[in-house]
Amino acid sequence: MGKNNLIQFANLKNKTSKDTSCLPEQDAALFKKMLEGYTTRRLGALRHQESSVNRDISVIYDFLNFTGKSPWYWKEEDFEKWCHQIGIVKKLAVATQRHYQGTIRGFLAYLADNIKFKNEVRSFYGIQIAQICHSENCIPHIADRELSRERPAFSHDEITLLFSSYDEAIVEAASFSAKDFRPLQRDKTMFFTIYAAGLRASEALKLNIGSFQRNPTFPQFKNFGYISVWGKGSRGSGPKHRMVPVTHVELPSLLEWYIEYVRPHFLVNGDPNEEALFLSERGSRLVLSSLENRFQHILTIASSLSGRGFTPHCLRHSSVTHESLRNISIEANRLKHGHTYAATTQGYTHIPDDFVNEEINRVISSQIDTMMEDQDNE
Repeated sequence: MGKNNLIQFANLKNKTSKDTSCLPEQDAALFKKMLEGYTTRRLGALRHQESSVNRDISVIYDFLNFTGKSPWYWKEEDFEKWCHQIGIVKKLAVATQRHYQGTIRGFLAYLADNIKFKNEVRSFYGIQIAQICHSENCIPHIADRELSRERPAFSHDEITLLFSSYDEAIVEAASFSAKDFRPLQRDKTMFFTIYAAGLRASEALKLNIGSFQRNPTFPQFKNFGYISVWGKGSRGSGPKHRMVPVTHVELPSLLEWYIEYVRPHFLVNGDPNEEALFLSERGSRLVLSSLENRFQHILTIASSLSGRGFTPHCLRHSSVTHESLRNISIEANRLKHGHTYAATTQGYTHIPDDFVNEEINRVISSQIDTMMEDQDNE
């Protein structure tokens, strides 16, 4: 959630009553048993984070208090009126509305699949627990197109300019023995790793010197065939692990050079046992604000890239786009970049119009050539 959404959720949580006074005593007792089972499953079997579970429980109570009815009496019209309340009246962000809808949908799915609770409801009330949330009354999952501004991707020429600017700046800093010499070397490695591996900035900052493994298929990459990455999970599941294959042949040698010759200089004033891959001048793990400032620093050096809205996350968009242009499938691209949905990967893809036109022209030309050959053979 963004900052505004977190504030909105905090306000909702403060206003939401977690009692069940709106329900008859028997209903309240059964509802609490259901909620306890749902909570136990989320925290235990699914290993979801406690903060995420607490947030969803608050959403369930909000819907309960809005309807004043037990879950087995909930109707589609109740859900749609509540969606109007949180979307139109409270003006929650679309992504937040979708999460709230998904919470109610998930809770009802849990109840509908639980034989014990289904039997109790059928025995006590003579009705069946129904799923009231479906594709026609829920906001669909749509990549990152809801961002207030779309993040651009670097073209191949712009990526080349970005990293050649590092090379020029490093040479100049070395000539004048500038303090920025080592930070520039670190930054080049860090941002090229983010681009080549398609990492989120937070994922890059979590990397350790032991976050790499060999790829038996490509022994020439030595210890840098795969990158062990901990990214963000979905639906409160906590950090999610993935192994990212190295697909850029320049990256292994760059990482090896950085770890052997550059990184030790950052440990002079730090803990020699520090495991973080990318370090600050004090020898501690680099933080996000510093990473973002250093990215703006190189954009200033590569002056033609400055002021165009580029952020570190644009390197991830560029990675998805450029891998697509190299004919890597959408599924391989999705897995590499840690997306849950292919639609998200597609939303990160910024294919240039000239490339699309060239591909279309190639397909049409191929068909015309085939047709002409058939006519000649008749």
